[in-house]
Amino acid sequence: MRIGLISDTHGDLDAWEKALKIFNNIDIAIHTGDILSSGPFNPRSPSYKPVELAEAINRAPFPIIFVRGNCDAEVDSIALDYPIQSPYSFISTNGLKIMATHGHLHDENKLIELGHRYKLNVVVSGHTHVEKIVKSAGLYLVNPGSASLPKGEEGLPTVGFIEDRYIKIVSLEDGTELEKVEIR
Repeated sequence: MRIGLISDTHGDLDAWEKALKIFNNIDIAIHTGDILSSGPFNPRSPSYKPVELAEAINRAPFPIIFVRGNCDAEVDSIALDYPIQSPYSFISTNGLKIMATHGHLHDENKLIELGHRYKLNVVVSGHTHVEKIVKSAGLYLVNPGSASLPKGEEGLPTVGFIEDRYIKIVSLEDGTELEKVEIR
C-alpha cells in the first residue's frame, strides 16, 4: 500500500497539481487539513484558487482521507466531495495502525502520548508547516510539512509517503527524497 501524505495546501492550486505528479501510483492520500483557506494569519500564495483547488481535489484519481485543520470552515465542506470536519481519522492497513490529525489541538508530546495510548504505529499531523519524522518507542510521528507555505529550515514545499514499511518526506519541487525512516 502506497499512501501519500499532504498538509496545509491553503487553497494553492499549483501546490496540489505538483503533488499529483509526485503522488503517481498511490493507493490513497491522507490530507491533514488546512485545505482551501489561507486563514487570516497566512499569506496567500500567487496560485490561491480555493474553488479550483476543490474541483481538482474532487477529480483526484485516488481516494483521500481528510481531517479538519484550524483554517477549515464548515462551508468548505460544500465545495468538497469528502467529509473534512473530523478532527481525527484512524486508518488500519497492511498491519499499520495510523491516526491522522491536523496538529493544532495537541503539541508534539501529546500526539506521541496519544499514539502510545491508542497502540498506533504512525501519527500523521500537519499545522506547523515544518516537515519532520520523530520516532518514540516504536511510534512514528510524521509531519509532511506544507505543500504551499513551508516554514522549515530549507523552505521547501514538501509531501510525504508511507510505503513498504518506510516513511519518506520528499520535495514537492522535484520529488527529491529529503528524509526516509524505516518503520520497525
